[in-house]
Amino acid sequence: MNIDVVIVGGSANALGILRSLAPHAKCLVLLDNKKLPAYHSRFGKKILVESTKTENIITVLVKLGKSFLSPPVLFLSEEKTVEQVSLHRDKISPMYLFNMAKHKQVIELQSKIGFQKLAEKFNSPIPKAIAINDNSDIDKAKTLSFPCVFKPLYQDLAYAKEFKKAYKVENIKQIELLYADISPIMPNMLVQEWLHGKDSDIYFCLAYFDENSQLVSSFSGRKLRSWPLNIGGTASCTNAPNQHQALSDITSTFASNIGFRGLIGMEFKFDKHRNGFYMIEPTVARTDYQHEISTLSGHNLLLQIYLHIKKRKVPQFPIAQKSTIWRDEIADANALANGGDTTEPTPARSYFAVKRWADPIPYLNTFLKRVKSRF
Repeated sequence: MNIDVVIVGGSANALGILRSLAPHAKCLVLLDNKKLPAYHSRFGKKILVESTKTENIITVLVKLGKSFLSPPVLFLSEEKTVEQVSLHRDKISPMYLFNMAKHKQVIELQSKIGFQKLAEKFNSPIPKAIAINDNSDIDKAKTLSFPCVFKPLYQDLAYAKEFKKAYKVENIKQIELLYADISPIMPNMLVQEWLHGKDSDIYFCLAYFDENSQLVSSFSGRKLRSWPLNIGGTASCTNAPNQHQALSDITSTFASNIGFRGLIGMEFKFDKHRNGFYMIEPTVARTDYQHEISTLSGHNLLLQIYLHIKKRKVPQFPIAQKSTIWRDEIADANALANGGDTTEPTPARSYFAVKRWADPIPYLNTFLKRVKSRF
C-alpha cells in the first residue's frame, strides 16, 4: 500500500490534520466510529478499527504496517492513543516514522502533577498547585491563594461523563464538598491557583522540536471564547503574532531544560494581576483541537512536521499578521448564547472546525444528526 501519512482518530481534531496534509501527501485515517467527522471527509482513505484508544490500536498498526511500501509518518490526535503508542513504540517503530519524547517523559507531562513538578524544578512560570489523592491532602491547599481551579490529574472517561472539566473554588469548604462527590470516581485531583483574566487571555504555543530539543517551528494563538465559559475547551481562537516570540521562547526554554523532542502544545494564561504569561498545561505527542488554526493562518506546522520527519527540506513560513479565526460551530454558538465575550479581531478570515464548503459532507452529516435528535 502506498501511503505517506497515517492519522489515528476521527474527531474534528483528526479532521484538521487530514485537511492540512491531504493536499501534500497520501493520507490514511484509522477511526473507530462512522459518525465521526473525519470519516465523511472527501480527503484520505478510511479504515474502521475496534478502538483507537486501547492496546488494540497497536495490533492494528502492526498488521497494517506490513502492507506499506515504505514507512508512513504517524500523527496522533487522542491522549489515550499517545499512551499506547508510547508504551509499545518498539513494536511499531520499524513500520512508522514519528518523533516522540521518551515514555517516562510522555507520562510525566500528561499528568498535571508531573508537569507541575517539572515546571517548578526549572523555575518555569506556572501557578502554585497541590495534588489531592485523598481527604488528608485537602488541608495542604490552605497554603494556596484563593480562588483556585479544581480539576482531575489526568483524563478519565468516567469523570468526564459526570463532572465538569474544571471547577473554580473560593475556599477549602468548596473543595471538601466537591471532593466528596468526585472522589469515588476520580480520587486524583489538582488544586491550582487561579490565573486572573478572561477566556481571551488564554494563549497557546504549538511547537515541534527535533531529537536534540532544537525548535523546528512554532505557532502561537489565543482563545476568543471557551465552552463552558471560563473553564472549558476552545470554542474559538485566533492567531497571536504579537505575543508569538514571548510564548515560543518560554516553550523552547522549557523543552530545552527537560530534553523534550517531538510535538507539544503549551497552553498559557496572561495574568493581569501578575502581569505575565503562565503555563497551564501541555498537550504532548499529539495535535490540539485547535491545531488547524496554524494551517488556516498560512503557517502549516503539520506539513513542516511531516517534511522534517521525512528528512526533506522544511519551508519556513512567515508569522501571519492578518487575523484568522477558527471556531467550533456548536461550542462557540453556546458560548455566545450564554454571555461569552463577543469581541473579535476585525477584519479577519473566519473558518469553522467542521463546516467547510471545499469538504462539505462532515458538516452535513453532523447537521442531519442534530436535526434527527431534535425530532
